[in-house]
Amino acid sequence: MSYDRSFQLHSLQQTPKNKRVRQILGREDTLNISPILNESSIFKTLNDTSLRQVLDESSVLVNQGNAGDGLSEAFFEIIQAARPSEALDTLARLSQVCCDSLELVEPWHRYNAHNYWLAEEANTWKLLYCLYADSINEHPKSLDNIILEPTLSQKTLVSALFQSDPELRLLQLLVDWLEATAAYQEETTKTSAPVISNNIHWGNTLHQLLIGSSLFNKEKNKSMITCMDPDAPRRQNKTIHTDDKKDDSDLCKRVFTEVRCGKFNEAVSLCISSGQAWRGAVLQGWKLLHYEQDENGILEVSGNSSRDLWKWCSLNIASDVAENVNYRATVGILCGHLQSTLPACQGNWEDLLWAHLRVQIEARVDKFLREHHATAEANTTPPDVLELLQSELQVEELSLHQIFSAVKSLMEGKRESNYQTCQRHLMLGQIRTIMEDALHWLENSEDKFIRFLAHLVLVLRQMGKDPQHDVGDSVLEKYIIQLIEGLNEGACENPELIAYYTSTVPIQRQIALYAELMGHIQKSEHREEVVNAGIKAGVNVAASARVAIKKAITDIQQGYGNIDFTFTQTSAVEKDKTLVNKVISSLEWLSLIEDQLEEALWLCNAMVRTFIFIGNTDAALLCVSSLHKMFADYINKIPSNSSELREHLCLKSYLEGLEAFATWYRHFISGQPKDIEPLAHDASFSDKVHHEQRSAQVEQQKARWKNTVLHQSRHTKNLLYNTLLFPGGWLQDETDSTSSKNFTQEEKEERTKQLDTLRRLCIPEVTILILKILQSSDDIENHKEAVKISNLIAGENRGLYKVFTKNKLLEILDRIKESSLLLLEKGRDIFGYELNE
Repeated sequence: MSYDRSFQLHSLQQTPKNKRVRQILGREDTLNISPILNESSIFKTLNDTSLRQVLDESSVLVNQGNAGDGLSEAFFEIIQAARPSEALDTLARLSQVCCDSLELVEPWHRYNAHNYWLAEEANTWKLLYCLYADSINEHPKSLDNIILEPTLSQKTLVSALFQSDPELRLLQLLVDWLEATAAYQEETTKTSAPVISNNIHWGNTLHQLLIGSSLFNKEKNKSMITCMDPDAPRRQNKTIHTDDKKDDSDLCKRVFTEVRCGKFNEAVSLCISSGQAWRGAVLQGWKLLHYEQDENGILEVSGNSSRDLWKWCSLNIASDVAENVNYRATVGILCGHLQSTLPACQGNWEDLLWAHLRVQIEARVDKFLREHHATAEANTTPPDVLELLQSELQVEELSLHQIFSAVKSLMEGKRESNYQTCQRHLMLGQIRTIMEDALHWLENSEDKFIRFLAHLVLVLRQMGKDPQHDVGDSVLEKYIIQLIEGLNEGACENPELIAYYTSTVPIQRQIALYAELMGHIQKSEHREEVVNAGIKAGVNVAASARVAIKKAITDIQQGYGNIDFTFTQTSAVEKDKTLVNKVISSLEWLSLIEDQLEEALWLCNAMVRTFIFIGNTDAALLCVSSLHKMFADYINKIPSNSSELREHLCLKSYLEGLEAFATWYRHFISGQPKDIEPLAHDASFSDKVHHEQRSAQVEQQKARWKNTVLHQSRHTKNLLYNTLLFPGGWLQDETDSTSSKNFTQEEKEERTKQLDTLRRLCIPEVTILILKILQSSDDIENHKEAVKISNLIAGENRGLYKVFTKNKLLEILDRIKESSLLLLEKGRDIFGYELNE
């Protein structure tokens, strides 16, 4: 298989947004980014964003720009549609949306410190694309399977070498990726200094020479060259015009940039158009020798048969410190001399890595050619020149690990970014190390990098390469929490997004995370969308709703200690209506899900118990009322022997009794009409008449008040008795009652404990409230009833006395004693019966 013709990477050609077209390119149609492979590349068709910072002095950072908006939604659209067999397409689309977002920023701001992360992310996706594409392609394992007959073509041999040597192919792949990213940055920013292409070599110097010693040349420079050949400055030890020096410097810088971007042909064309064809000729000596017959059978020869001799000459240029630093770097990288290239890299990670990789490839190709060339005619380099070259150009063969160590030592104290660290691990195939580093990154990285890590985990899983599933789950959980915390004002505009990512973690974590989302959504119009999105994504929405409601109940309990046998009343929670409404409205989640009535009733009861414990009976009543609105006719839809229904009716009867007592008390205390002031002894006749009329009105008002209080007291007393006389015992489960299976045994035990506590708290309270009503007047029947309450409490059939503490019993007995004394004063016995004389 011929490397330059058949080893092609078919992919989505990516160009700036306003020029983007879909097309499949062959190798020969791509830009040249691999001088060693003679215009062949495995990555150039991936027109990517650059990792290399080449902003020059002409770029002024006035505005940071705005990149990355909407990436979460774009990534979601891509990743949810991804299929295991379409991993390459997923990677291409992820990198493309990064490029699209970057192109929304002004060109001079795209690669500043504020937006550079987006370029790095796009490049990382492209790197993963290349590595994965190469891994799934089949490659010959032996050179003998490719080269079946002797050949004189160096290019054919090297092409076969790259196909059969995976390590060398990886190095070239990385070089292609680095060059393509630099090319994209150069194209989208246009930050390089312009080069004047007028086909004139040193035009200002030529102008000075042409006007000579005329009157118009009063400032003749005697140190300027007198000949226009390229060697004149060195031969005559003179200089060229200062403007030409600047143009030369700009040209050399631009040529190096073109070579760094893999645009070798453009670099040569630039030299020619600038009138310096000799520089373009120097740059072409690296080309591999190649023999090929045309259609007429004529043998065409291309490349350089004296390539080693050219290298030796180029080595002298690269080693000359008097030469322009960028020109030295350009010639040095083409001939494989690393030290001359490093100054132009300026401590940049991508540039340093590119230089080391290129030199390593060059050295390995040269070694291979010397060991495998079949005929003497294929290499015309004299032995003495070859020996001299090998002695002066010694390159130590380094592994990829060693290359990264060398790059790190040359970064002038700079540290790799998180993206660069991730790229390094990908290049080395250390996916497990990425997962290990991710645990540290989760605690110290910005939100946008967490988003990248989450999608990297999903893509690796799509590719079947996730060595540490638990770490990947932690990354995804962090991203989901990040999305939830980013919601505004209790709304969720895109619940499908969060629901999808939630579905990618283990089931138990799905329930907890979606419950966290539910806890943030307060607007009813968004809740149904959240429920539908969760169901569509396969999340157990019902379980999440239960967890969310339990958490809301727990939030109410915070700050009140353990609920045991103490009745705590705290005004802080009573005043916090927002928190109360949030807790009560959380029941709405279960009303949006089918077959959740029993669970809703269970949790409503738990919520009511909590409000009772903290003394907020108004909230407890509101909770009961809300359940009626959310679940119409719920009493007839639940089995009559349900323990949840029985408890709910018990709590409802207690709350109705308290509400009625509060109403009675307001009427009794503040509703009683006040007596009018006594009439003065010297009042006039008219005043006396008015006073009598007023007194009659007040008496009527008192009569109405007494009648109202009497009816209210009877009603209230009956409601309170409902608690004491509740069939089967208030808050006591009957033996044959059923209960929901969606709650743990621990939760059921906690419920039993709370029911017992409420009996101890509420039954004595209700008893005292009844006594207060009965003792609010001197009515004998009421006090006689008050005394009879002792029989109700002491009766073994109900066992109410068991829930009374010693202090509560003493208080009850004191009140009963007061009624007995009043009855004695009224001429009755202590039980209220008439005395027989």
